[in-house]
Amino acid sequence: MHLGYPRARLIRDNRSQGGTVLPDLAVAIAVFVGAACAYAGARVLASYCGRSSRALDDTWDGLRRAHVAPTCRIGGIAVLVGVIAGAAVHWAVSGTPGRWLLLFVCAAPAFGWGLIEDLSKRGAVLPRLALPAVAAALGFVLVDARITHLSVPVLDSLLAVHAASFLFTVFAVTGVTHAINVVDGLNGLAGMSALFASIGLAVVAWIAGDPLVFSAACILAAGIAGFVPANFPSGRIFLGDGGAYLVGFLLAELSVILVHRNTEVSPWFPLVLLAYPIWETLFSMARRRMRGRSSTAADALHLHTLVFRRVVRWRGFSGRPADQVARNSLASLCLWILPALCLAAALAFWNNSLALQASAGGFVILYAALYYPLVRFRVPSWLVIRARKSAAAAGKMSAPATPEAHR
Repeated sequence: MHLGYPRARLIRDNRSQGGTVLPDLAVAIAVFVGAACAYAGARVLASYCGRSSRALDDTWDGLRRAHVAPTCRIGGIAVLVGVIAGAAVHWAVSGTPGRWLLLFVCAAPAFGWGLIEDLSKRGAVLPRLALPAVAAALGFVLVDARITHLSVPVLDSLLAVHAASFLFTVFAVTGVTHAINVVDGLNGLAGMSALFASIGLAVVAWIAGDPLVFSAACILAAGIAGFVPANFPSGRIFLGDGGAYLVGFLLAELSVILVHRNTEVSPWFPLVLLAYPIWETLFSMARRRMRGRSSTAADALHLHTLVFRRVVRWRGFSGRPADQVARNSLASLCLWILPALCLAAALAFWNNSLALQASAGGFVILYAALYYPLVRFRVPSWLVIRARKSAAAAGKMSAPATPEAHR
């Protein structure tokens, strides 16, 4: 079963127009409505959370936290509102709600458990892994989201077996679902990484002639784009576990559907497009195992944490809350270059597996070149970003030193 139109009809209806899907009025309106609803939802939630401690992210764990004030952590609801609103507009025009409803049904276990974690502030490892896997299994059965080849001969032979394809698809989709959560540590970092990926999926779906993935990726991008202004740079609301699982799952499902339905799209395209969160997750798991810890244990050695603490030295926790927010957002801005580079490489070589494999290897080398100087405290002085001293601070610095001044 294919999600949406049968493949033969899809090719006949869209490839006859030069192999592209023209963005129609329905998608344009859906994008506008989705972004507006997500933004309004994020603003309302940020205000509501100030009166409800259950939905706030505390600051108790100073080692890993990059914020100094309790912050709303249920921003995933705003993204969901935006996506549903955009989808509803598209339903009203296209008259085919079934294909969207199936995606929402599949995403429900992952998003639901993430929201429970956000509100309870507790997360059991087993359901955290099992429920996204259930969502991935539903996607395999209900929307035919399956991985059947990777342009690697040995693996392709193995994936030709139905059971192997099922297990690998569940593993891959579950991994990407969690990967967005792993990079959700700074204002706007996960949001912009997901936004770049959604745009990449929409562009290639437009080129390949896949109206379903094109419209779904556009509406997902709209929901994320509406949320980001409330998250960056002010940090008034966080994506949270529920939002990260929702966005990660939808990105994974749309990637798998796009590759499975359009054989000209390389299976390495989504791997390069999402290389930053995927590699951050794999590298973090390997690093923890090498240190004798559980691969699921939290730590403060992610690349974004090291950039925040060792590159952007912006008065630290001793400064005003506004200084901390500025430091957080500036560190995130420095890291946007990684998903942006992944987007550029993925779009440049979307149908060339060999070039995409080389790009994936190049990203790993770039990541290592950035990571190891940071973790070994060998950051070049020219790379360190410091806050500009105010006139009052400069006057204090020029005054005679006292024991109090060195405290």
